[in-house]
Amino acid sequence: MSQISSFDIFDTLFTRLVSEPTEIFKICGDRALRFGWIDFSAETFCAVRVNAEWRSRLFYEGGEVSLDEIYREIANTLEIDTGTIDKLKNLELEVEAEYLVAVPRAYQLIEQTRRSHPNVLFLSDMYLPEAFLEERLKQHGFWQEGDRLYVSSQFRKSKGKGDLFLKVLEDLSLQPQALTHIGNSWQPDVAMPSSLGVNSVYFNDANPNRYELILQKYADTTNGITSLWAGISRYTRLTRETKTPKESIIQDIAASVAAPILTAYTIWILQQAKSKQLARIYFLARDGEMLLQIAKELAPKIYPEVELRYLYVSRQALRMPGLTKINKAFWEWMFDDTTFFTIDSLLARMCLERQAAKPIFEPLGYPEDLWQKDLTAKERISLRSKLEQHQPLQSLVLQVAEQKREVLKAYLHQEKMLDGQAFGLVDVGWRGSLQISLENAFEIFGTRNPVGFYFALDKPTGGLKHKGEALAFFFNLNNSVGLRNDIDYRYVSAMEVFCAGCEGTTLEYTLQADGSVVPLLKHKSNEPALGWGLKSFQQSVVAFVRHLVERSPTDFSFDTSPKLLREALDEMFLTFNNSPTQQEAAAFMDCPFFDDPNELYHFYWAMPLRIDDVVKYAIAKRDGFNVHRNAWSEASLQVSSPLIKALVPLAIIQRKALKRLKKLVRPKH
Repeated sequence: MSQISSFDIFDTLFTRLVSEPTEIFKICGDRALRFGWIDFSAETFCAVRVNAEWRSRLFYEGGEVSLDEIYREIANTLEIDTGTIDKLKNLELEVEAEYLVAVPRAYQLIEQTRRSHPNVLFLSDMYLPEAFLEERLKQHGFWQEGDRLYVSSQFRKSKGKGDLFLKVLEDLSLQPQALTHIGNSWQPDVAMPSSLGVNSVYFNDANPNRYELILQKYADTTNGITSLWAGISRYTRLTRETKTPKESIIQDIAASVAAPILTAYTIWILQQAKSKQLARIYFLARDGEMLLQIAKELAPKIYPEVELRYLYVSRQALRMPGLTKINKAFWEWMFDDTTFFTIDSLLARMCLERQAAKPIFEPLGYPEDLWQKDLTAKERISLRSKLEQHQPLQSLVLQVAEQKREVLKAYLHQEKMLDGQAFGLVDVGWRGSLQISLENAFEIFGTRNPVGFYFALDKPTGGLKHKGEALAFFFNLNNSVGLRNDIDYRYVSAMEVFCAGCEGTTLEYTLQADGSVVPLLKHKSNEPALGWGLKSFQQSVVAFVRHLVERSPTDFSFDTSPKLLREALDEMFLTFNNSPTQQEAAAFMDCPFFDDPNELYHFYWAMPLRIDDVVKYAIAKRDGFNVHRNAWSEASLQVSSPLIKALVPLAIIQRKALKRLKKLVRPKH
């Protein structure tokens, strides 16, 4: 006889839209409570259902039981009538069918095996009825005439103990080597059949990854939401097609890490906008590009009346128009500590032409041929000190700001921001400086202030304060609430990557002959990010949101506060950030990171460490190993050479020794 194949069913051919099977029982309990069939909590029903299955297994050969036998035990426990028990049992079947989805690559596997033998076998250690499973296999296109199904509860035999395989071999008069079994669970689907001489194939596509397992951990404290999201993440991974291993990793991280974080944040934004009855929400470029796509999918479920708009802005485009006086905040912005800082970059921030700047900078000792030189920390301090006393420069800057403000006003009027209706701004963070710049302009324009929605907020620099509301999802240091009591720079860099845009940054606005205003972009498209795989990343995030909207059960509510999910999201993110796999680190090695507000240069997020940086750290010439301040250090170490990996621990020991020595030789007073 030609080779014939058998397939496990659950998490091989099918998977559920919740990551843990027992979540099905909680969903049944929740619905039964709403239907008035039980008078206790969904959690209690879940416990009763789990315990009833365990007790039932004590009474039957091989410990294999059917759904009827489980519900007979439930009836004995709850002392409720047969009619209600039948309704509860049928409800479980309905919920199972509702939550089952096919594993896409399983179709390819079955098609391949049918080339060797026209029929396949389906084996399952399962309490669900044989007729129900066959119906699901037919419904999803796995079954064809002549296939056979073996269910443990029917034969009182299981894959785990091996006797179900022996039953198959006996029924079909097969030698063990003539059968190949495919499944996702190592012991019953691989180790056991192999011990019997049956060929086995480990197919684990539908097994939850480490991030989905973390979400599942928090199912009880999130009313089951994180279990559903873990299932949606898994389904998104399974249904996305990729061409390279790198693209596969990028899409997996998008679906498993970025998408849950960004979706929770966006749900919160829409909930807050609805409670405040905002007419519009403006998603600020470029962080808002990804968030706007998510909001368009979610808004019909949460706040369909709101208008969602995209606003071309940047720190560069707004700081000057919003400037009404030269103060400490202005100088802190001008001398923001980027990795590279030149006079050319300073002029770009001030929106000054070179010809206008020459009479100011050259007399101060900065000839034009030095304007592209990277200034040291001391040189930056010296330059700032000179400019803070230079009144002609400050007057010129204020004149430029006034001109820029008039064009900005025309742009905001065009975008309906000045019509007096209540509106919100969406920006990831971290100090709300764009909102402050707009509010400075609004004070002159005479319009209402916005509500700012941020992922997280630190206190604004320079003693500034927001005139409108500034709310945050993850933490808000302005009113001391949330999951952090100081700025977490791991999130700062990661959210910049997760929310990267496909266009270049906005530099300023240009007034057209017809009176319209067009934003002037640094580049038409963000080629470094697109070359890395940004489109694929974004598509995977949007796919997660669409699956959440389209495949969530009818009784799933989008009204629950997503802040309940923050601890789960935080653990998931920190796992990704603090212990990336080699493959994950390599996939993000060429992911661009823009350090300069005018995009005069860019680094990469996970750049390999350099030996001179490690040596300088060891001898206290540098504060860290990273090539740039926003680098993902854990991933950078992963993709570094074996020599660097060996030197880093030694450098840390050396640095600690230097600190101890310094304390010993420090003079005592």
